[in-house]
Amino acid sequence: MMAIEFDENGHALSAGIARIYHYDSLTGEYLGVSDETIPEGVSIPGSSTLIAPGETDAGRVWVFASGEWTLNEDHRGKTYYSTKDQQTIMIVEIGPPPPDYVALAPASQFDVWDGSTWVIDKEAEQKAAIDRANSEKAQRLQQATDTINPLQDAVDLEMATDEEKTQLTAWRKYRVLLTRVDASTAPDINWPQAPTA
Repeated sequence: MMAIEFDENGHALSAGIARIYHYDSLTGEYLGVSDETIPEGVSIPGSSTLIAPGETDAGRVWVFASGEWTLNEDHRGKTYYSTKDQQTIMIVEIGPPPPDYVALAPASQFDVWDGSTWVIDKEAEQKAAIDRANSEKAQRLQQATDTINPLQDAVDLEMATDEEKTQLTAWRKYRVLLTRVDASTAPDINWPQAPTA
């Protein structure tokens, strides 16, 4: 391939073939290379240069700006996690990820960033377990009360069968056992067994 010379305005001094390096007109990202026939007095196509980029490294991309190539970080298509609140983002632009975002995924909703890795926040995990236990305890107590009320009505009105009296006693014992459940021991709770209907 014969080299073409260009004048100070970028026009070919004679016709020939030039190796052209193309880049994206918006991002400057390197797109590829081609050999182009350039007529005399014509410049190379837009968004291209005669300057060759270097070798590409994994996770980096060449970008042409201000008349030169620079090797930039490229994390596009990857998910990053906020070290503040675990919110996720998908990287869509060339360059480093935003500050306070890391590629390492947290292992649980209770993980906190310690500056180099995710570590579990035992207090937050315990509090969540206690909250869940208190919620479950309230639901179980409500179920017991909803079952006891009509049984108690039957007994009070002397309309209860022997089976209903037995059920009432079993459900009242169950409700007492529920009130004694210590939610602060969550998640290690042995829930009392609800009576069978």
